[in-house]
Amino acid sequence: MQAFHSTSLATYRRPFGAVREGEQVTLSIAVWDDDVTSCTLRLWIEGDGEKNLSMQRVQRPTYTGEVGPQVVDTHSGGFESAASSEVPADAALFSVSFVPETTGIVWYRFDITASDGAVWKYGAREGWVTGVGAFTFGDPPSFQLTVYTPRSIRPVWYEEGIAYQIFPDRFARGADWHGRAERALEKPRKGPKRELVEDWDRAPKYVRDENGRILKWDFYGGTLEGITEKLEYLQRLGITIIYLNPIFEAASNHRYDTADYLSIDPILGDEESFKVLCREAQARGISIILDGVFNHTGADSRYFNRDGNYADVGVCQGKSSPYADWFTLAEDGSYASWWGVDDLPDVNETSDSFRNFICGEDGVVRRWIRAGARGWRLDVADELSDGFLAEIHKAAVAERSDAVVIGEVWEDASNKRAYGELKRYFADDELDGTMNYPLRSGVLKYLRGEISASELSHRLEELRENYPKRAFFSSLNLMGSHDRARIMTILSGAPYSRTAPAETQEFPLSSDERGLGKSRLWAACVIQMTMPGVPCVYYGDELGLEGNRDPYNRATMPWGQADDGVRGASRPGDKDCTAIYRNSIALRKVLPVLTSGEFEPFAPNDDVFGFWRYNGTREQHADVLHDPDERICVLINRSLSNVQNIHVPVAPGMLVSDIITGQVLETKNGAVDVFMWPLGTVVLHIHRPHRLQRPMQRGMGILAHITSLPQRPGVALSAKTKKTSHAGTIGADAHDFVDWLEEAGQKYWQILPINPTDEFGSPYAGLSAFAGNAELLDGGADGALARFEALAHNTFFRYQYQEFCKKNAFWLEPYAAFRALKDHFGTAVCWQEWLEEYKTYMPELVARAGVREGAERRRRIQFMFEREWHELKEYAHKHGVRIIGDMPMFVSADSADVWAHPEIFDLDADGYPSSQPGIPPDSFAPQGQLWGNPVYKWDVLKQQEYAWWLQRFERSFDLYDFTRLDHFIGFTSFYDVQIGHAASEGSDVFGPGLDLFRVAFQHFGALPLIAEDLGSITPAVRALLAETGIPGMSVAVFSNQDPRERFEANLETIVYTSTHDTPTLAGYLKRRFIYPDNENAWCDGSFDEKTHEAFERVLKNVLTLPNDVAVIPLQDILGLDDSARMNVPGTVEGNWSWRCSSGMLTSAVAEKLRALAKHVAR
Repeated sequence: MQAFHSTSLATYRRPFGAVREGEQVTLSIAVWDDDVTSCTLRLWIEGDGEKNLSMQRVQRPTYTGEVGPQVVDTHSGGFESAASSEVPADAALFSVSFVPETTGIVWYRFDITASDGAVWKYGAREGWVTGVGAFTFGDPPSFQLTVYTPRSIRPVWYEEGIAYQIFPDRFARGADWHGRAERALEKPRKGPKRELVEDWDRAPKYVRDENGRILKWDFYGGTLEGITEKLEYLQRLGITIIYLNPIFEAASNHRYDTADYLSIDPILGDEESFKVLCREAQARGISIILDGVFNHTGADSRYFNRDGNYADVGVCQGKSSPYADWFTLAEDGSYASWWGVDDLPDVNETSDSFRNFICGEDGVVRRWIRAGARGWRLDVADELSDGFLAEIHKAAVAERSDAVVIGEVWEDASNKRAYGELKRYFADDELDGTMNYPLRSGVLKYLRGEISASELSHRLEELRENYPKRAFFSSLNLMGSHDRARIMTILSGAPYSRTAPAETQEFPLSSDERGLGKSRLWAACVIQMTMPGVPCVYYGDELGLEGNRDPYNRATMPWGQADDGVRGASRPGDKDCTAIYRNSIALRKVLPVLTSGEFEPFAPNDDVFGFWRYNGTREQHADVLHDPDERICVLINRSLSNVQNIHVPVAPGMLVSDIITGQVLETKNGAVDVFMWPLGTVVLHIHRPHRLQRPMQRGMGILAHITSLPQRPGVALSAKTKKTSHAGTIGADAHDFVDWLEEAGQKYWQILPINPTDEFGSPYAGLSAFAGNAELLDGGADGALARFEALAHNTFFRYQYQEFCKKNAFWLEPYAAFRALKDHFGTAVCWQEWLEEYKTYMPELVARAGVREGAERRRRIQFMFEREWHELKEYAHKHGVRIIGDMPMFVSADSADVWAHPEIFDLDADGYPSSQPGIPPDSFAPQGQLWGNPVYKWDVLKQQEYAWWLQRFERSFDLYDFTRLDHFIGFTSFYDVQIGHAASEGSDVFGPGLDLFRVAFQHFGALPLIAEDLGSITPAVRALLAETGIPGMSVAVFSNQDPRERFEANLETIVYTSTHDTPTLAGYLKRRFIYPDNENAWCDGSFDEKTHEAFERVLKNVLTLPNDVAVIPLQDILGLDDSARMNVPGTVEGNWSWRCSSGMLTSAVAEKLRALAKHVAR
């Protein structure tokens, strides 16, 4: 006889995983190779005993998508999961349905009566309670079915968060640290000595007696104020939850020996310090979780008071103590304590007095939530009774309905037994989640080669099936903690043992060990940040701290600067580790499916571990924002020496990209082959061709700004243009250029921003992000006003003007008032220096005398720009040309936008930027770059549902057919530098990510956007591009290859030879290949045979790519070198001045272009 049952397949068990109380369950088993006479489901219900249910033979059903995608390792010969075992089509299927009547665990197995009367028993495999079962002699292990009651109000803030664990004494010293520490430590106290360590960088150590007892506690002076001062650091890291190790008064530095639950330890601060921390943290979107130690107190506490350090009558002072029934003392004075540690006497949790003290209306749990905390982590939760846990949870949610209670449980919490009893953490309202030590243990052992990928996959699958879904997704996914060796030390391969000699435990890692540790750390972080659950970073892991177990894993934070010379923090952290954490956190923030999506682990071979994340079934999600066919596949190769080739199935019509490398994988026969280096990580994004983006028609285009266009003879110039150069306009010059584009067979014309420029002529900085540049009009502003006056008598013209003003009032009214005031105070005077009454925009300001006339003038100019721009756009459409516009990421500090909307920018009290975006030092700019713009307050913009950005998008979509988003990386994160600091002193700040584009998609539909994704592109940027479908840019002169020989581009990008921010193609070829040692030749205007031959080869390689759209700068069409370069990033003067002469755009050039476009099918 053979049989098959799998807990993970719908044919054999429905619904999947844990079930709600009162929900019907159907269990089935397939049997073949024997004409069985009967099949019985044997249930064992904790607390209720045995129950046997007769099973009926039924038709075998088919469930769509029942078997998840198989993943095959083509290197090792293949992998077949147990879930895909072949069951004969004629196998008998026995089935029965029942409704669990109570919460808890239902254990089950199958008793099958064979044709000869023998009873075969089929249950779980030894050591497991889920998965595929087996026959055994005797009674087999049972399968587990968890039955639970769901929580009514979910703590979404927690479920969607990223946590950071802080050991308070070692994190940061606040300004008040020294006085606080001295005042607290100078008080006489019996027991171990308490010493203040002045040197923040000194390694921690314990001084013990011959019996191992601590003789002296070392305190480093970390404070709550210090944490408050570092909130910006945590916010920029992407943290939304702080889990604090105990902060209440205690004798030790770890404070798990609570002395007073109602008082903050005076070394750390006071109740006001805590409230300020919670308030300031909440303002930054960060919530606080406290560590509750309710199984025991300290022997040196006001409750037990063994050493007599408190005036209170503790239990050691006699039975008259109000805490007498909190503890159990024998006649000889002995007492029970946690694991025999007499400094930690056990509390009698059955004491009504103690329970009320902890859980009452004014008890510990509610008091500190009322003070600002949002939840509790319960120390040694398995030492607390189910009843007590339920009371703690009830108290927490009574104070705050979305409070969270997390338990310290080291094993599978669904079937944990303590003191002989099965715990009910998830069955009822006891714990929302637990610390995910099984994940930590599994991942670290897997990466160290101690268990196989298959073992890790089975461990995680068992958790997924045993835990209620919300509990699984609420697991606190830690990799490091105060109770274990540092993750860097573990992953380095160095030995880590509590019994190792102190000198061994303190010994620093070698450079090779750290190198291995960092390589594995990236793999661990990728798993941690892409798994279901709440990832938790242990303080200092992101700075590469190393160390064995306590106390070496509790070293101080290496802040890397001297602060005020008193606080210490001189040693630097490891920037590689910071980048590892920040990039992996950013990946999670960009991809919502990593927070809420379904999870399926697998293992193609012993070295490669992987899992799928996806949005669920089509019945659950029917919209483009939650496409169930879009999936994330995470793959990790832990081998230190073997490459891997993994065969990953892909649904028809889907595209695949690796968002770690940016590589687009080719799909063949319904799958992609993924090559993996040793210690390689791959995160595949599997998606449809069309997501949030508007598709672009295949074609070719020219990049040329309007000011670069040749001027038609006889066209009137503006006064400014006459003084500078003969810049093109959107009038006759642009219309002539459209004619030439049509003649040349071009479908796209890409331009730079058409907003007002700054004093240096940069279109990426100016007085408005919405207004048009009057200098681009024939005759400039004066010419536009003259044409307005000439048409003002026309009734329909006046109606159009009024409608324009109404439609664009959001930006037009502030801009008109701003420009009128600029004319009044002088264009060189920034708005921050205006009279106080004019520093704040108010709608009534526009009607004021002295402003009204100037504002009307600006409205009329903008109306004429609008009118003539749309005439150009319509003319281009009639000639088969679509316009690609450009939107700068940031706006100028001295602009109508900042003046009218200061609340969405980071400004000081006077309206100047508090910080500015830029670029850290690199090989191109050794000192880095500072741009001077104010940065956005994305949290405020999110609260406003991105209203300002939606208006900006709407304006851009009206002006252009497609819009290039400059500095696209800024939407995932941007480099921010405080004013007055060098570029090297900045840090990254998270942007809005996918959220902004989802809101825009819901508002506008398909988004006609292009992403400028050049430079140092992170996995998060690639993830955002993959998630939105917005095409990026592939530029030949940025290629790591020799583009003369080969140029490979991401299929979902627009390809360019160069851009306005790079050398021209001819200039690049001269620089890199032809005349690398002759700088004069780079911009001498020559186009010799060597340059021409290389130029033609690159042009061919770009245009013959399969990418839908190719754009060539006009300078490259004309073969011009760097003498015609448009802009040199990082420089202010000498840019934006290149002009094309009319004699260059000949019919011969147009004909050559047309033939080329036809030849490459563009």
